[in-house]
Parts: sequence; structure tokens; C-alpha cells
Amino acid sequence: MKRPSMYGKHESSLKIFSDLFNSTKDRLPLVMQIYQTENFRDDGVIVNTKSGKRVTFDWEIRDKYFENGTFKFDTLGQFERKIKKDEIGLSLQCDKTETAIMVAWHEDWMNEKAQKISLSTDTRFREKGTIRYTKNFMIYPYIDMGNFRSMIYKAIESETFNHEVFA
Repeated sequence: MKRPSMYGKHESSLKIFSDLFNSTKDRLPLVMQIYQTENFRDDGVIVNTKSGKRVTFDWEIRDKYFENGTFKFDTLGQFERKIKKDEIGLSLQCDKTETAIMVAWHEDWMNEKAQKISLSTDTRFREKGTIRYTKNFMIYPYIDMGNFRSMIYKAIESETFNHEVFA
């Protein structure tokens, strides 16, 4: 983790979101499982408990530019080092107030050109890194968990892991 100062908030926000996802009452056979042991790769998996199909995700909590379900930009960036992890298909980014998530599929980022930028981390020196941007992302408020779950179900069942499944 490039920002160890965010680790506690990362873990607690993911647990809260996972509990909300799993307690949503609908007929969809979905369960979110979060990894209890840090593997420095991905944070968990969403599984269709009937078909066994799944999608692995990366979770992060944003402390800048995304608050109360509003994102300040029309493109969403992701670090190349995260996108290159083949096992991850989905990025879930929680807003600062833990009221919404921003969702983007790694497949959509791979369609864009990589750019070199200066990164904000916990070190006092700016790090250089590679990032990709996409306009293909969706924001789902926590109070609208049903739409997010429906989108995930559609993606897993159709094996369509890009913006075409957004509703």
C-alpha cells in the first residue's frame, strides 16, 4: 500500500461496505468476500453463489475529490500498477464520506493510453508513476445498493467486464 496512513480507514470502510452489500435483501445470489490477510494484490471477490462465477476487486477510499457521492472530474484515473494485476477486474473507490462508490472496470482503462504523472503518497517526496484515465465509470450511492448489485450480477453472468453493464 502506497499510503499506509490510509490502511485503517481502508479496512474499516471496506468492512462497512461489504456488510451493506451482503445484507441487501434481493433475490440475487451474490456475496462479497473480503480477504482477511493482506496479499498486496486485491481486496476481495464478489461471487454468484449459484453459478460459482466471480469477479475480483480492488478497494480504495478516496480522501480527495470524491465526497457525498460527487466526483470533481469527468475522468477517473487508476495507477498502472493496479490495472496490470490480471486477477483484478473491478475497481471500487469509496468516497470520503462513505456514502457512495465509484466503479470502473479494468478492461475500460486498458483501452486508454498510459500517462506518466507525479503521485501523492505518504512519503515527503513526490513519486513518479504511470496512470490511465477513463470516462467509463459509474457512481452508486450506498442507499441504492440494489442497482449496484444488479450491475454486478449482469456483469458476472454475461462475462461482460466493462462499462456496457452499467445501468
